[in-house]
Amino acid sequence: MEDHKRALINQMAARIDLYDSGEISLPKLVEDLRGLFEAADPRELSIRDSVEETWTELDAESELRTEAWAPPGLADDAHLREILQRLRSWIEWCGLAF
Repeated sequence: MEDHKRALINQMAARIDLYDSGEISLPKLVEDLRGLFEAADPRELSIRDSVEETWTELDAESELRTEAWAPPGLADDAHLREILQRLRSWIEWCGLAF
């Protein structure tokens, strides 16, 4: 992976850290992660698919917390933590694998 692409992937971890510290909202995190991933443009289909699936889950969890149509109580904090951990693991793997 090229250095500038690796830097974009590493910025994804920094954005998760900002969310964890309360400095950005979950919808902002979802938006930023999407943009950084698209900018990094990983070419391998299996990588794209796995991140797309995880990002979709993250987006859905965000909607359960922010959209007026979402009934109270459907958001799952444990699921959100698990999604963020999968994203962190993918970011760490990218740093080691490329």
